[in-house]
Amino acid sequence: MEHWSKRLWRALNWKGWSQRELARRASIDEQKVYKYLQGKVDQPRGDTLLRLADALGVTESWLRYEVGPAVIRIPVVGRVAAGESFIPFDDAPMGGGYEEIEFTLEDADPIAIQVRGDSMLPVYRPGDYLLCSRRRGEDIHQALNKDCVVKTDQGEGYVKKLTAGQKPGTFTLISYNAPPIENVRLLWAAPIMWVKRA
Repeated sequence: MEHWSKRLWRALNWKGWSQRELARRASIDEQKVYKYLQGKVDQPRGDTLLRLADALGVTESWLRYEVGPAVIRIPVVGRVAAGESFIPFDDAPMGGGYEEIEFTLEDADPIAIQVRGDSMLPVYRPGDYLLCSRRRGEDIHQALNKDCVVKTDQGEGYVKKLTAGQKPGTFTLISYNAPPIENVRLLWAAPIMWVKRA
């Protein structure tokens, strides 16, 4: 396995920062950051790796061991309404963005569903992979008004928008191209967090 300093360099290059900027944002002495980048320290003390990871927007597990996803914060580089164009915001070579959104799968108990056929067009296309979070759907009411992969108490699975049913403890499953399925009971609902396009 490569030394963690290589991943530190990689994340620093993604941001387009200097060593001084990383030191400032992580509240770590600049000389220490230099030593880390040179690979002169195998195991930094205390919460140093966590502070570096937080500053760079990567996961500590990826920075330390190359385990799990690297990026946990993604820059938002534009805002658009339906039918409008937008002017991309770009304040760095890779685009720093207006703000950053959190993105992590480490606590999500992720599952993936592949789309077959064209019944979910135009939202989901054939061959798309829908990455879902079972853990975030343990409390099914937290998944309301979201596109989800669901499992009914009859053992059927669907990809639908989840809304409250008319009867207590039930839900209505809204489709993009079919009539709704009303008043069903669910075992779980996994909100769709990410779509990998075909």
